[in-house]
Amino acid sequence: MMSIKSRTTNTGPMGATMSPMTVDLVGPKGVFGKLDLPEIKTQSSGTDVIVPDQLIKIVDMEAFHAFVKAIMLDESLVLKLDNGVGTIKAMMMKSNIVYRKEVQLKGMNGPKVTLVKTEPKGDGFVNTTKIENPSPLDLDLGVITFDLLNAEGQKIGQMEGPLSIPLGESTATMEGKPVKGAGAKVGVGRMVGSGAPDGSWFNETIKFQDMPIELNETLVSLV
Repeated sequence: MMSIKSRTTNTGPMGATMSPMTVDLVGPKGVFGKLDLPEIKTQSSGTDVIVPDQLIKIVDMEAFHAFVKAIMLDESLVLKLDNGVGTIKAMMMKSNIVYRKEVQLKGMNGPKVTLVKTEPKGDGFVNTTKIENPSPLDLDLGVITFDLLNAEGQKIGQMEGPLSIPLGESTATMEGKPVKGAGAKVGVGRMVGSGAPDGSWFNETIKFQDMPIELNETLVSLV
């Protein structure tokens, strides 16, 4: 799902109406989807264009993966809206237009993940993490696997579970198993994406995730 708010200037004279249209979504590696824009009433000082939540039709998965990588890892990025064919009406006249706009977006910048608590379960554990998402996008990643690393970069465990990243702060719970004898200390560790076991579209993109976390006493005691 996607919701966008941007400011468009010089779209036309005050009181003009721009027709609804479908635009290309252009990311770092080109067009990846199609987005429907609503009717827009322009003002001479500029106009807020607010796009409602909607399902996005993906037309190029490689370009989409590049956009998802950017929205997750970068602090900010540019999303281009392009090739919007429509009309604008003003003063009893109607003209054909092609709409193009660059939208500055906040990225997730990581995202920032905090290990809230670890609870032993059988021969493994359950980790609860807090995730901060300042971007304008929700991501539902399906079932994801993460490797847990110590300060030296050695694997001390693996955890798996469904992961959804809505706007703002959220929590996620995943079950995992430690690597016995790996060794770790309370403090700096890392949480690295290793794949999507159900074969979802996020199988490759998740591997770019490499986020610092604070290893707690409970987790350390299990390895």
